[in-house]
Amino acid sequence: MTGDTIVLSAADSEGNMVSWVNSNFDAFGSGITVPGYGFILHNRGGLFTLNPKSPNIIKPHKRPFNTLSAGFVMHGGQPLMTVTLMGGDMQAQGHAQTLVDILDLGANLQASADMARFRHSQISNTLSLETPLYDLVGAKLAAMGHTVRSVSGEEMGGVQVLMFVADPGAAPPRESDSAKRVAGYYRSGSDFRKDGEAVVGSAQLQTQGATLDMLHSR
Repeated sequence: MTGDTIVLSAADSEGNMVSWVNSNFDAFGSGITVPGYGFILHNRGGLFTLNPKSPNIIKPHKRPFNTLSAGFVMHGGQPLMTVTLMGGDMQAQGHAQTLVDILDLGANLQASADMARFRHSQISNTLSLETPLYDLVGAKLAAMGHTVRSVSGEEMGGVQVLMFVADPGAAPPRESDSAKRVAGYYRSGSDFRKDGEAVVGSAQLQTQGATLDMLHSR
């Protein structure tokens, strides 16, 4: 049994958004369970080194180098999008590729989660590409001197994305409203490579689509 990482993106009708990632590192983390709550504390401290020449050497008041990343995008000072992806050092790489797919290439959130990805291993200097991407550019990259290989989606992590879409025609909430609902709706994308899903946490629907209160991978 190996340790795993989970990610969670959540939002509510008042515009609050959360991007969250958690990992035990080893299968049972530190082996210490929080009394009364039942969850296990991680053992990320195992990533420290005893090499005195390394910046990652264990010292007081330090955190070890790790790959955990909870992505969040702001626009005009307001929350726009959460981007979460489990998968070791694929996390930052996957965040960048997903954002390029959405912001630069114009993909919708589900399409960005479905699109083929690549992963670079720094130690071996190997570039792994999902088969559709490898078939498209693998030979060209190899001819340029890169070490490339074709892989399944198992190595590409699993992305969960949540985006707020404003409704420009809606009136802003009144200060007297007890529940200040945001003028807009949410879109989501959940990676088919993992067992994540988009979950509607309430029965409220809008004409533009479902108000997604929760998007999670478990």
